[in-house]
Amino acid sequence: MNILDIIAKKRDKQELSEEEISFFIDEYVNGNIEDYQASALLMAMYINGMNIDETVNLTLAMANSSNVLDFEGVFENSYVLDKHSTGGVGDKVTMIAIPIAASLGVKVFKMSGRGLGFTGGTADKLESIEGYKVEQDLVGALRVLNENGACMITQSNELAIADKKLYALRDVTATVDSLPLIASSIMSKKIASGVDKIVLDVTCGDGAFCKNEEEAIKLSRMMVRIGKLVQKETIAVVTSMDDPLGRKVGNTLEVEEVIEFLLASREEIESEKYKDIKDVVFEVVACMMKLAGISDSIRESKAKIMEEIVSKRAYKKFIDIVKAQGGHITSVYMEHLTENIDIPVLPYKAKFMKEIKADKNGYVNYVRTDKIGQALVELGGGRHKKEDEIDLSVGFELKKKNGEYVNQGDCIMQVYFNDKEKFDNAAVYIAEGLKVNDSKVIGTPMILDVITEEDLN
Repeated sequence: MNILDIIAKKRDKQELSEEEISFFIDEYVNGNIEDYQASALLMAMYINGMNIDETVNLTLAMANSSNVLDFEGVFENSYVLDKHSTGGVGDKVTMIAIPIAASLGVKVFKMSGRGLGFTGGTADKLESIEGYKVEQDLVGALRVLNENGACMITQSNELAIADKKLYALRDVTATVDSLPLIASSIMSKKIASGVDKIVLDVTCGDGAFCKNEEEAIKLSRMMVRIGKLVQKETIAVVTSMDDPLGRKVGNTLEVEEVIEFLLASREEIESEKYKDIKDVVFEVVACMMKLAGISDSIRESKAKIMEEIVSKRAYKKFIDIVKAQGGHITSVYMEHLTENIDIPVLPYKAKFMKEIKADKNGYVNYVRTDKIGQALVELGGGRHKKEDEIDLSVGFELKKKNGEYVNQGDCIMQVYFNDKEKFDNAAVYIAEGLKVNDSKVIGTPMILDVITEEDLN
């Protein structure tokens, strides 16, 4: 068996065997296959596709390319879960959902990626908190999990090494957007992390990788099927990313919105201000509770989620996780709450702010959410390449959301930046992504589908 024969076989649209896929992964990780050879095979996989057997075999080979954790017997009568999002503009759901779920008794071992392009990465956002250590060895991560019921770390160098190497290669060879390669990348990390069950937030729309619902559902079904085949029950929630999620976009700004949401009153959470965040977070956490065996009723679960927020128990759990991972905390008197509140220290502040104003009367329409995301990259808040340093302070605050009415001269968006030239570059993308229309555009529901193992039959 050799790599040239394997490349030729996939080039000619033939199915690769389990042995051939394992050979490729093992030899590539061990340095016996060159990057240019791996690139050729990835391109053949991208162009000719892979069936479910090939995708499962690739997933398992990558998962087993290094250590595989095992939580069996660690928590008596408890499953360990992971929650994963395919990303999007303003996607801060993980940072809200994990502490809520943990506060409700769900054990969550969360490994988050770093941002690439405009979709952002939870690991970068958490590093906006002074002292927060997303890079934990497995011993440290398990300590945090044991003490707090959840940890939020970045991908460990000890797990799924093949995925880390192949993802970097896919990024520079235009082979990222292949559904089988995406599914195997995501699920290999989940399998290697040793979790028992998985909840996926598969985003779709202008501000996500999957541009339409059909593609997102296809990817979701693929990953749920992989989960079933490896006996890790998986639920995929398909959510809309046609508009930026929430009202703040950018690393530090999104952590601010996480804090604001977890400290919000019942009335605020039920208002239009937080409707999009609430819809996604409540659905995702309810699915986590279902898999954890805490509640089978989605309606009852959502009522419990609301109580966990308004009681501030979920916020306290967030603070406990931050402190356990080295994050610095300060006490601030909040007048609207009439009490001192511990909040994470967010040291990164932009030097400048400029308002984007309506050029006429009408309704706000984020016609291209991906352009808003690309504007963040131009400001320095996202990466063109994985090794790029990012500016944690820059971003946007949306003063008006999609469909809201504005008069000429009203502020639609505040842009926070540190470099005038970068702002000018970003402004071009903002102008392409943001319009004021004469008629109101009706948005899509936030929850488009929920796919479970039962839906595969």
